Amino acid sequence: MIGAKNEPFSNFNTKLRFRTKSSKQYDILPKHVKDSAFKFENNSKGIRSTPAGPHHFLLCIIISVAFYTVLAILEKSLPEPVTLANEHNHPDRFVAERARNHLVKLTSMGPRPVGSKENEILAVQLLLDEIKLIIEQADPSHKVEWDLQRVSGAFSLQFLDGMTNVYRNVQNIIVKIGPIKTSRHSLLINCHFDSVVDSPGASDDGASCAIMLELLRVISRLKIPLKNNIIFLFNGAEENMMQASHGFITQHKWASSIRAFINMEACGAGGKEILFQVGPNHPWLLEAYSDTVPYPLASSMAQEIFQSGIIPGDTDYRIFRDFGRVSGLDFAWSANGYVYHTKLDTVDKIPLGTFQRTGDNMLPLILKLVNSVQISDVEKYSTGNLVFFDFLGIFIVHWSEVLSDIINISVIIISLLVILYNASHTRVTGFSVKDYFKSCFKCSSLTVLIWLATLFTIAILSLTVVMLDRRLSWFAQPAWLLFLYITPTILVPMVLLVLFGRKFLWGKKGTHYPQSLMYCISRDGNQLLYIMILLLCVLLRIRSGFAVALFVTCNTISILLHNTILNNDYGYKVLWLHWGCMLVPFMLSAYMIQAALLLVVPIMGRSGSGNHAESVMSLITSAMFTLVFSFYNPLILLLQKVYTVFSSLAVVLLVSFLVLVFTPLGFPYSGDPNNLAPQRFMIAHVERSFYGYNGSLRDHQNGLWIVNLDVNSPQSIVRHVPELINARQISQDECNNELYCGLPYFIPVITFIWKTHWIDTKPLDVEIPLSLNLTYRDHRLHNVQRLSFSAIGPDHITFMLSLYDGIKLKDWSLSDGEPLKGPLWNGRPTYFVYYSCANDIIPWDFWIDIEVPKTHVGPQIEIGLSGHRMHGPNQYTPELKKLFNQLPQWTTTTGWASAYKSYTL
Repeated sequence: MIGAKNEPFSNFNTKLRFRTKSSKQYDILPKHVKDSAFKFENNSKGIRSTPAGPHHFLLCIIISVAFYTVLAILEKSLPEPVTLANEHNHPDRFVAERARNHLVKLTSMGPRPVGSKENEILAVQLLLDEIKLIIEQADPSHKVEWDLQRVSGAFSLQFLDGMTNVYRNVQNIIVKIGPIKTSRHSLLINCHFDSVVDSPGASDDGASCAIMLELLRVISRLKIPLKNNIIFLFNGAEENMMQASHGFITQHKWASSIRAFINMEACGAGGKEILFQVGPNHPWLLEAYSDTVPYPLASSMAQEIFQSGIIPGDTDYRIFRDFGRVSGLDFAWSANGYVYHTKLDTVDKIPLGTFQRTGDNMLPLILKLVNSVQISDVEKYSTGNLVFFDFLGIFIVHWSEVLSDIINISVIIISLLVILYNASHTRVTGFSVKDYFKSCFKCSSLTVLIWLATLFTIAILSLTVVMLDRRLSWFAQPAWLLFLYITPTILVPMVLLVLFGRKFLWGKKGTHYPQSLMYCISRDGNQLLYIMILLLCVLLRIRSGFAVALFVTCNTISILLHNTILNNDYGYKVLWLHWGCMLVPFMLSAYMIQAALLLVVPIMGRSGSGNHAESVMSLITSAMFTLVFSFYNPLILLLQKVYTVFSSLAVVLLVSFLVLVFTPLGFPYSGDPNNLAPQRFMIAHVERSFYGYNGSLRDHQNGLWIVNLDVNSPQSIVRHVPELINARQISQDECNNELYCGLPYFIPVITFIWKTHWIDTKPLDVEIPLSLNLTYRDHRLHNVQRLSFSAIGPDHITFMLSLYDGIKLKDWSLSDGEPLKGPLWNGRPTYFVYYSCANDIIPWDFWIDIEVPKTHVGPQIEIGLSGHRMHGPNQYTPELKKLFNQLPQWTTTTGWASAYKSYTL
């Protein structure tokens, strides 16, 4: 406490104790101040207040952690699956085991990258066989059709560093089921059956396709005809930056009938599917979800976070929304993101209950949407967005943005009135309403300073962890976040509030103001700060403000109950009253934080070695818990022996650091099948050639390119792979001299993953055909030249272009519209083009128009061309196989062979 013998007050009916250098300091205070202070510390009924001991506060923390643990356990609960053996007891139900069997067949063929036999022939045939069987057994009340689409096209995509996407002959399997009497309105359900390199793609996204097959079977056997059509899209090129969905929504004959869609995705294996994007507009979509699904999990906060670009990912939702101008719902599994896009994404990682949960949610939702009046006249119901969230997976809470504004403004007004009431009923004589609000604003400023100090402290702690070479300890064991970063997030604000709060608010003249007044002002000042934050959410149309509004509301209720039921008792009762009032927002926040951590922690293992993951994760964690604990911090001012709380938390922090430094418990990775958290390695065997302006070969290299996906790569495996001793980091000079560092980037992520290594090796044992020929140069009007090219290579090619100073790119044949720029290179614009040909590979012919000033002499453009062999027997070279065989069991790998050629023209 400030200014007392470890307790803020005692023996209220007799005297008030102040800790001063001399008791005379209390005696020299003006009489009216002494009298008013005495009155302030005693309630009007003369009830004795018993100060809260430190054990009360520590017990609150322990119970809060227990609640969080229970919520984390409940998050894993799944419904009982329906099996083939008992499906006769569940007519018209989704059968999880049948869906799982579909997935077993699909993944048994191995990885399915675009262009591979597994994706373009085997997977297509498997799906078609299942679809035809379902159609044969369909009820006569339904009309069922199917189509196999092979499509080519191009589009710009403002994702990651920005790219132009060009595709040829990618495939879609489409099934339409509807009434016998044709309807002009359709609901689209989408999955993708292709996978990334080296991954069987069980969760991403084979499981969704398996679930869709079972949904199609159940719906096709219903006796009641549908009012409109359902189109099931099994798309074959999502991992190629969403090419197949673009080909469908822009070119297929059934696309024009689509009025809404459901997209099924995954960024983890199993768990619960979360609705993380809905709309734009069309609130009836969310209302249908709320009214029908038995196991809801949704949040508009998740949508705002995802669409902000903080999370490096995207789905076909963007394609349907932006190119099809259709609104819909986007679902994804997010649990166990450690196996996402790896060899470990197998069927056994997905619990059978996950299939059942998703199927039980999707079936009633699909039937509700397709039979709704809204889907037949979507424009009539298109206006508005909703604020929504689920409460612990039990039910959905949602309201319109207009109602959200009314609620938020009402909360602001009521909260301000309560603070005004507290200010006008201050019992300290000479302390006016103006003084009270002035002190509250000071306290708000203090809270902001404390937040900054807390984040600064957390940053120092994370840098210490980095210096001690103990990074990512929380990757395999997220509990380390509690000990290393959540504990100081609780500790630092309390220490600063106690040490500096009184002096910050009143300076020396207020040394003897009662501690309970300090508590009230600290509590109301904190409330005032969040009122301002809530007002900002209203003004900026931030729908996530519902979380702030909930905290402010419950805090207001706590204040009102304190003023009435407890009659301003400032003992231990107020601590438990406040904790109880804040239990609902705490549980909801803990629930959302748990979901966020499930998603974010695995992402830190694949977001690049240059992203300072330890600091990023520590600050994210601290910031999330700051909102929760800010409403508890003022309670520390009412405790006896407050330093007992400080010392307890400090001991936890210190012991945690000692355990982290001196034991192996902080090892960041795990190969345990029951607790997988592998370190990822993406390595390409590359042959790269650099040609000068005169066409001569100026450099030629062969080597293993190690794409460092986390901050411990590649030093974590040096003792397992002796060859890494010779690895060198790609230098800044190389990146300045060569476009995209002279490396075969598969997607445009150089601003995210720029720290990579290179090991010189023998040449590739199999030649990758790759060449770029300038077929002709045509001089056109206004200093414009047309350069026509023909590129030859494998089925995955990337083309990077940069213009010399003074040269302008006017147009090209690669896509419609203005060419999309990427990041600057040496102050010059760059352009990244990704090209894939799924079938019948032929030369890739295209042209570019550049404007060249008459005075320009010398090179005009710089080109980087990469060819990627991402499947087949020559995907792995002997050097890759040797390196992968040396890696420990707590790693997982992705590898391919690639050629890179640089041209100056």
